[in-house]
Amino acid sequence: MSALMLTDRVPSFTGGDTGPDVGVFLKILEQVVRLGGWRDSELLCIARCKMIGAAHDFAWWDDGVAAAATFSEFKYLALKRFDAEPLIFKTERFLNARQEADEEVRSFASRLRILGTTTLASSDSQDPVKASLRREILAEQLLSQFLLGLREPVRRFVLSRDPKTFDEAIAIAVKEEQNEKVSRSHSLPVQYVEENTDVHEMHSRLDRLEKLVESLAVRNKVEQNWQEFPKQLPYAGGCYNCGRFGHIR
Repeated sequence: MSALMLTDRVPSFTGGDTGPDVGVFLKILEQVVRLGGWRDSELLCIARCKMIGAAHDFAWWDDGVAAAATFSEFKYLALKRFDAEPLIFKTERFLNARQEADEEVRSFASRLRILGTTTLASSDSQDPVKASLRREILAEQLLSQFLLGLREPVRRFVLSRDPKTFDEAIAIAVKEEQNEKVSRSHSLPVQYVEENTDVHEMHSRLDRLEKLVESLAVRNKVEQNWQEFPKQLPYAGGCYNCGRFGHIR
C-alpha cells in the first residue's frame, strides 16, 4: 500500500468538537506508521499536516511544538494541549462500557478499544519502559472489560472458551453471534390456525359429556346416602278397630 493511501486513512484533527479526539488521532497515526514502515521524522511531518483549524496553529506556530524533534515529543505536547478531559472520567467510561442492545460484537469491541487506547494515551509517558507496562496492563484490561460487557448468551459462551487475549475473545464472540443469527433465522414462528366447525362441535360434545358425568356423580351420591339411611320397621299388623293383635278387623 502506497504512502499516499496510508495517509488518507488518517483523519484530520481539528482540536475542537468535530472529528476524533487527540488520543484517538495519535493512536491512528501510530498504527498507520507500522503499516507503512515510516521513519519517525516522516510520522512527525504527517502529524503536523493532518492538523487543521485550531490544531493547525498549534502544530505550526507554537514555538515549543515547532522545536519538537521527535514524534514522542510532539505527542506529549499535543496531549498536554488538547486532552482536557480528566483521566478519571476517561477511566470511568472505559470501565462502565457495556454492549448495547442493538450493537454488534465488532462495534462494541471497537468502541471499547478506542476508550481503552484513549485512556492509555492520556497517561502515556516518554519513558518506553512505563509505556510498555501500560500497554500490557491495557491489553489485560481490554480482555476483562470485553468479557464483562458482552450481552448474554454470547458472553457465557465466550467465557466457557477461556480466551487468553482480547482479539481471541472477539473472534469467538463474533462466531457465536453469527451462529445465533442463523439459528433465529431458521426457527419457524408459531402460526395461529382458526378452528373449524368440527372442532367447535367436538368442544360442545365434550361440554355436554362433562355435565352428564357430573349429573351422574350427584345421582350416585344421593342413592348411596339413601341406601345408608335406616329402613322403617314393618308394621306389626294390629286390628284397625280395637287395636288388639291376632286379627286385623
